[in-house]
Amino acid sequence: MLGTLGILESLWHRRFLHSIPVRVHVNGTRGKSGVTRLIAAGLRAGGLRTCAKTTGTLPRMIFPDGREYPVFRPSRANVIEQLRVVRAAARMEVDALVVECMALQPSLQSLCELKLVQATHGVITNARADHLDVMGPEVEDVARALAGTVPVGTQLFTAEQRHLSVFAQAARDRNCRLVAVDDDDIAQVTWDELERFPYVEHPDNVALALRVCAALGIDRQTALRGMWRAQPDPGVMT
Repeated sequence: MLGTLGILESLWHRRFLHSIPVRVHVNGTRGKSGVTRLIAAGLRAGGLRTCAKTTGTLPRMIFPDGREYPVFRPSRANVIEQLRVVRAAARMEVDALVVECMALQPSLQSLCELKLVQATHGVITNARADHLDVMGPEVEDVARALAGTVPVGTQLFTAEQRHLSVFAQAARDRNCRLVAVDDDDIAQVTWDELERFPYVEHPDNVALALRVCAALGIDRQTALRGMWRAQPDPGVMT
């Protein structure tokens, strides 16, 4: 009986997933929540009906009209929470879902991508020396763990440069096109553009979000206007 229920739940989840044309899975050491919000805001400004879910200081579900609500957790955080997020987004008949990866264990990061999200556009912000007790002991090991969310057969966007070769290898293994945001892309984000944000935002995060929006047909100025209006993650420096 439990096996049958599991199979049915898997089939329903796959059906919900495939009803959402654009699925963006955001991972990385720093800036995941901010980049999730930036991408979602840019897509909304471009006319895509978009939901987003962050797992930052306070987990939030962001609806197509920009309103957001806390994610209810009856106990501690669990990656199965993403099933509810996908189901809710599918029932709102969204064009796009931007979701932050909430796993730390390398095996769970891979599970989140391959089974729960199956992204059309993967994003890895960066790889830094954090959570070394789980993903370490070295920073390159962190990059390898994050590479678990490289999608299969689609696209990966990253602003990481030091450990780019790790993501390049994972992209080759999963037949995924790698789009690297480099110093030239970051330099195109001007101080005037950064000053339009009502909080402190990093140019590499903006450049990364703009590349994802551009890949989805949203022009730079439209995406930026949406990003400037976006509500920041709770606890961000203003």
